[in-house]
Amino acid sequence: MSITLKDCLALPSMSFGTVIAGASGLDRIVSSVSVLEFFEHESYDLDVFTPNELVLSAFYDFKNDVKMQCEAIKDLSNTGSIALVLFYVGKILPYVDKKLIQTADEQGFPLIVLKNDSYRIKYSDIITDVMGVIVRDQVLSKDFISSTEKRLAQMPTELRTMENLLRIMSNHYKCNLLLSSSSQVYFQASYRPSYLLNDPDYFCNLFRDSSSGYASKDVEQDGAEFHIYKMDFSNGKDTRMTLYASCHNTVLNEKIISDMCACTGFFSSVWGYSIDLQSPHALLSLIFKTEEAAAKKYLRNSNISFERISNLIIISSGNGSMEPLQGEICRLFKEYHKFYLADQIDNHLVILSSFILSDSLDYALYDDLHCFVEKYDEKATFFMDRGNKDMASLKQTYRDYLKTEPALQKIFLNRRNWDNHDIMLSQEVMSLSKTSNKRTEYLFSIIDSLSHDRDDLLKTLAIYMIDCDSKLNAAAQMLYLHRNTVTYRLNKARQLTNTSFNLMPAAYDFYTALAIWRYHNVETT
Repeated sequence: MSITLKDCLALPSMSFGTVIAGASGLDRIVSSVSVLEFFEHESYDLDVFTPNELVLSAFYDFKNDVKMQCEAIKDLSNTGSIALVLFYVGKILPYVDKKLIQTADEQGFPLIVLKNDSYRIKYSDIITDVMGVIVRDQVLSKDFISSTEKRLAQMPTELRTMENLLRIMSNHYKCNLLLSSSSQVYFQASYRPSYLLNDPDYFCNLFRDSSSGYASKDVEQDGAEFHIYKMDFSNGKDTRMTLYASCHNTVLNEKIISDMCACTGFFSSVWGYSIDLQSPHALLSLIFKTEEAAAKKYLRNSNISFERISNLIIISSGNGSMEPLQGEICRLFKEYHKFYLADQIDNHLVILSSFILSDSLDYALYDDLHCFVEKYDEKATFFMDRGNKDMASLKQTYRDYLKTEPALQKIFLNRRNWDNHDIMLSQEVMSLSKTSNKRTEYLFSIIDSLSHDRDDLLKTLAIYMIDCDSKLNAAAQMLYLHRNTVTYRLNKARQLTNTSFNLMPAAYDFYTALAIWRYHNVETT
């Protein structure tokens, strides 16, 4: 289970390929091969995760739609695929657009093009070569645990969930898996096609009278024989877990089940997420790193209403240590007698609580929190949303934040207290940067008209509008300039653009143009 994309490029059929984008992903492990020719972005199921899949395509159904090709790359990357081999470039697909290459590079998603003289290479040639070495490697490999650990370490942050961890093992051993805690919180992964048993209550009742540890049973249902396995184990501290497996044409054993139990520990040891279900703070890992059912069940079991955790706070410690920061933040919540849940997830301190900012105590706590973060380290950041209506909205806000955080750091260079509006602007800037229409032409013309002046008009205007809310004295102070100098530069910008950018809607256009300029030109560390 250690065949990488780089290994595959040395195979006879793949040796005709050239990597034109996403070279940073060549060390990813390949476990399967698939073909994609038809794609509908609106109906593409992002919940279907196929880990470590190599995809072959000629983009036949959308060979002339570059936007759809880019969306396909993004969705393939988001659902576990690790690379795309493009067939018949120049014959079916007219050419590889620069936007497609840029998208693949941004995703770190290898894009491999077969040479123009290699039309004789068929899909089946690559499928046979790649699956041949994968099967041989699986037969020879004796260390399922270490190879699984390597695959998990390569997985993007947004795909690191307990279900995807189980799905890697489920796909490898062609079985259904159910991971259960003593509090009856379940995590599931089904092997496709999912004709196997996967009902949680069925598993529990089947082994109700079995002794602790490993057990197996054969059962018959609808004329088909199924092999069912169970193992009880400890997953860190005093957390007792049970792993159930069911398969039809596959036979497992105690060693395999034991290895899979050990791999569930990578949720904590490799990814750093809590699975200590004795602590209510583990709810954060359940919400953001599992499917909704587990988190909702834990909420019910713990008698915690969603209204008490509807606000999301995300804090980064910058160059400072996270532990002292977390300790002080938790102290503030306790000082205000405010209910909260906190945990470190994806290198951030993530907090769930409930804030009504029109309430004086809530606003005072909010003010103390973000002020402390700003003073803690010059690069520390604080984000709080304005509340979420349900679990799905909460998870979406978290995903949006992770995706836009690099843009937030560039656009709001001198402000480190962010909210939902900042995320939405960053999303718009990222989207505008990838499109070409009359609006983007106008926005880039604003940038161009100010970019060649020696008086740093773009920098001055960005600080004035984005960082200082169009306040002259604040901009002069931040620029270390006399206010008359700043006034001179602002007037010069008005003359060059022939626009009064303090009035709406021109103010919004200039603000957006300056945000785009920062997004493309500011380097962050």
